[in-house]
Amino acid sequence: MGEALERISLDVLSQSGEVTPDSPSSVTVSKTIEPIGSIVVPNKPEVMLVLPPLYQTGRMPDYNPKEPMGLMYLASSLRRDGRSVELFDADFAAKTPEEVIDEITRANPPVVGFSVFQRALPSFEKIVTGLRQNGYRGHVTCGGITPTLSHPYILERLGDKVDSIVLGEGEETLRQLVGRLAEGDNWQTLPSIAWRDDKGSVVNLPAGVVNLDEIPFAARDRVDDYLAKTNYATIIGSRGCYGACSFCANYSFETAHRGPRWRPRRPATVVDEMGGLYQEHGVTVFKFNDPNMFGPGLEGVEHVRQIAQGVIDRGLPLHLMGFCRGNDLTADPTILPVMRRAGFERLLVGIESSDDAVLRQFKKGETIAGMDRAVELVAENNMSTVIGFMIFNPYTTLDSIKRDLNYLRERQFTPALSKSLRVFDGTPIQRELEQEGRLIKQNPFEGYHNYVMPREVAAVYGSMKLLFTHCLDKIRAVGQDKILNIKKAPSFYERQNFNSLSEAFFSVEADFLDRLVHLAENPGFVLGDVRHLIGRAYQDLTIICRVIGIDPKEMSAPERVTSEVYTMMKEKPFNTFREEYRWNED
Repeated sequence: MGEALERISLDVLSQSGEVTPDSPSSVTVSKTIEPIGSIVVPNKPEVMLVLPPLYQTGRMPDYNPKEPMGLMYLASSLRRDGRSVELFDADFAAKTPEEVIDEITRANPPVVGFSVFQRALPSFEKIVTGLRQNGYRGHVTCGGITPTLSHPYILERLGDKVDSIVLGEGEETLRQLVGRLAEGDNWQTLPSIAWRDDKGSVVNLPAGVVNLDEIPFAARDRVDDYLAKTNYATIIGSRGCYGACSFCANYSFETAHRGPRWRPRRPATVVDEMGGLYQEHGVTVFKFNDPNMFGPGLEGVEHVRQIAQGVIDRGLPLHLMGFCRGNDLTADPTILPVMRRAGFERLLVGIESSDDAVLRQFKKGETIAGMDRAVELVAENNMSTVIGFMIFNPYTTLDSIKRDLNYLRERQFTPALSKSLRVFDGTPIQRELEQEGRLIKQNPFEGYHNYVMPREVAAVYGSMKLLFTHCLDKIRAVGQDKILNIKKAPSFYERQNFNSLSEAFFSVEADFLDRLVHLAENPGFVLGDVRHLIGRAYQDLTIICRVIGIDPKEMSAPERVTSEVYTMMKEKPFNTFREEYRWNED
């Protein structure tokens, strides 16, 4: 870990964690930015589109902050119809539910629509409840992956407060919904709508797919504010993924409409949008937010080739990143030099496990050897790979943890290790675990579905979550603005400081996990062994705190963590990957 932190440039980070004002730096650090709220439109907006906060205490988001593309496409589609729309990204603005209620009450739009992640359901519930208590009488609708896949729970719990749920892609359905409401027409017959009446829930038949080339470019109301925080804009070249991974909520979401699961935009249109953002806002860094940039077969490769070639032909000086599968790259490796010339610098590949047997369980359709070759090809073309990896999953054993750690270390991958595979409603893996008798269903307002695991493996995971909640999450909660400044760079290549910080966090987690497995395999351990384990972790985390520029005392007392980890590993109280994270308490 020490080597990783030493690589963080001294001309970027001082002991306080701030950038030295008169020294050159590869990391562009912004001045203090006011919270990003809504765009105020003239007069009363007809529609307000809201991304509710994940946290309820006004805490800054700790994931990769990016533009809410779903809401932005909804806004542009409605505006093309002449509707006045106000966009309110309450999550990026770090607003509390109470502040969101006040903002919506102030605007008092006839229609308010929410895009809801599962983790934001508690905030969403508090917001819509508060709105109705405040006397808001407009139409409340919501959409996104979670409302689509978990709509029965939402209607059962909030059916007296939420008027409708838009299922699947929302551009056309929301346009028609807003139009019918404005005219006083019956909206309850619209396709891809779920709602509740006195007799129970009603789910209308799905609509067809949206023609992506007929949708206006995403509404970029706050692009400059997002750039100030992250230095990149988000773009999509397609929707969906042709893969059939059993754990993927996007796979299930794409079945909510009639049509193919992967659909491309016209490549020239994608390049036009990036070119316009470059000309109008100076954007040079783009992250493709497609679940998979590539479509099936050589046709999918050709789609990416045409986007890349379009960037090259127009001479756009871009820095690019995107998501793909390993077999997309090995199918036709000639795509990689073209991508590199266009400015691609980093690709995110979902590897998930080091075990081919687990990949088969996931219906991944790939092998470790194939994905290793894909990573080699990326490196040969002077690009880097970030991986998706789930070391804790329904098939995890103590032996698989050791194999996975060896695999990650050998290849110098640094994913987070204190997370588990989450089971979403409607996914194939939910059905498989239910058939195996291992699924323990949860209401999505309370948490993710659990699945039965060996108690010794569950204890190791529980101890990892204790390290996360008492230490790692507290560091990120207090130091997130500083971490974002470290991460922000003129290109993905120039994120060396953030990469080194990620290596340091990985080193702490990997060492901790290694030693937890050792304790699980040697149950005669004593309290002193755990105290030594916690001491090592705190020693390294203290260094990280000082590099970032926060007080190590923000972490919980090591004595408390020692006691809780000792109890977890000795008593093994759970047989699931129990989620220790408390959404309502951050």
